[in-house]
Amino acid sequence: MESIDERIQKALSSEDQAFLARMDADGSLYRDIAATFQGHMRWLSALAWIVALALFAVALVCGWQFATQTDLRRMQLWGLGTTLAFLGLGLIKLWFWTEMQKVAIVREIKRVELQLASLTAALRAAKTP
Repeated sequence: MESIDERIQKALSSEDQAFLARMDADGSLYRDIAATFQGHMRWLSALAWIVALALFAVALVCGWQFATQTDLRRMQLWGLGTTLAFLGLGLIKLWFWTEMQKVAIVREIKRVELQLASLTAALRAAKTP
């Protein structure tokens, strides 16, 4: 008796099999990052990267000012600025990683849909005389 995976592979056309093979081969972090800049949310991803770079620059400036101050009150303020900038940067990075995971999950769901559609078509074709 055939396994479900073998039946799915038989049901897929060569074009579908090539598509699935390409999706399996492209499992890199850079591809996942680039995928977040496609689709209807690409402007938000670009904005998040711009804000993240700006926050990193602010954190560096605040950190440098913190290290060079002699007055305790000014050190506290620059330290607070450094902390808040890095906190904001961390939150943006967390959001971006969740976006990357969302894109990966949607890609996997599309892959399963393609396999199910192909299997359904093959089963219907096998039942019809």
